[in-house]
Amino acid sequence: MLCSPLFVILVVATASAASAFSVGVAQRSRAFTPRQKQPNTALCMVPPDDETLNKAIEMMTGGGSDAFETPDMTQARIGELVEEHSVLLFMKGAKDFPQCGFSDTATKILETFKVDYHTVDVLADQAIREGVKIFSQWPTIPQLYVGGEFIGGSDIMMEMYESGELKGLVEKATS
Repeated sequence: MLCSPLFVILVVATASAASAFSVGVAQRSRAFTPRQKQPNTALCMVPPDDETLNKAIEMMTGGGSDAFETPDMTQARIGELVEEHSVLLFMKGAKDFPQCGFSDTATKILETFKVDYHTVDVLADQAIREGVKIFSQWPTIPQLYVGGEFIGGSDIMMEMYESGELKGLVEKATS
């Protein structure tokens, strides 16, 4: 039976670190001679269960999950964020340190309302950066969601701020 290269990597990655290290050391040391019984290292096994697979992914990515996140998983994560926070801004940088002028404008507008709002730094998560554009069907960042509804970018926020419409929406969503 042939194994795919990814499956072989996952099988190898799921071996405990201590065992893998001791086998590697033993194979490189002079104390390991051909007369000694070699460890059974069958590469093709039953596919790992979800828990084992998740541990292997964590080992290979240094604990990050976005490297193996599917677009559907990203969309679900964005949806959860939108539902969880009454005022949510996807932006470049942090609320206290915006990394672009449009994100800076968006945070300054929201700060005038003196309400609690949540931000997501899209520069820190490439999956979210691209996924939020698909989620909203809006090509630019920042993106504001109020009460679970997509409002728009900083230009639309500015228009709604100037007309007083945005203040009403934000107050209603946070009350």
